[in-house]
Amino acid sequence: MDIKIWADYACPYSYMGETQLMEIIKEEGLTDKVKIQFLSYQLDPNAPAIPTETMTQHFMDGHKYTQEQTEHLMEKITQMAARVGLDYKLATTQVCSTFDAHRLMEYAQATVSQEVYTKLNFALFHANFIENLRLSDHSVLLSIAEKCGLDKNAVSAVLESGKYGDQVKAEEQEVDQRKDFDLIPYMVFDNTTVLQGVITPEAMKKALE
Repeated sequence: MDIKIWADYACPYSYMGETQLMEIIKEEGLTDKVKIQFLSYQLDPNAPAIPTETMTQHFMDGHKYTQEQTEHLMEKITQMAARVGLDYKLATTQVCSTFDAHRLMEYAQATVSQEVYTKLNFALFHANFIENLRLSDHSVLLSIAEKCGLDKNAVSAVLESGKYGDQVKAEEQEVDQRKDFDLIPYMVFDNTTVLQGVITPEAMKKALE
């Protein structure tokens, strides 16, 4: 089965959804039968390279939430993440560009095995929501890539060159043009079944049948 997933490393629901999907794939014994492609989608293409606010500040200032509303939302999402084994530090997550993180993933998927690029994918999410590292920082991306088994010099060359940027933008445009696209994560199973947003385990299991 082929699975395409449009997501963003700045989306807490994407991390939860992908984690849940991988657990189900493992439980169902489908690890060697599934081909996954992680596709790029920036929630905010204009997010700054150097963060000026945390997720808490972003919702209070950018979305005009009150402090009480923001705290309630942060707690709600954190509890949802905990149910799939993720210890979010959401309130202090830095809001910054994920463009280079997506370029890194495009490079990885073009050059290494699915096992390695899947490891990198989840390491990027972990760095953002649990370690609160800045995904727009090339030194952070280089460290993550190297720990996942990628060649540091090759990764550095990609990040400095701007390579794969056009591919990131093309994938964003592709999903934006889909009539049923509304939320990320946006998952397509064998080009037939579409699941998006907050997805139940039951829906994922049915899509994998």
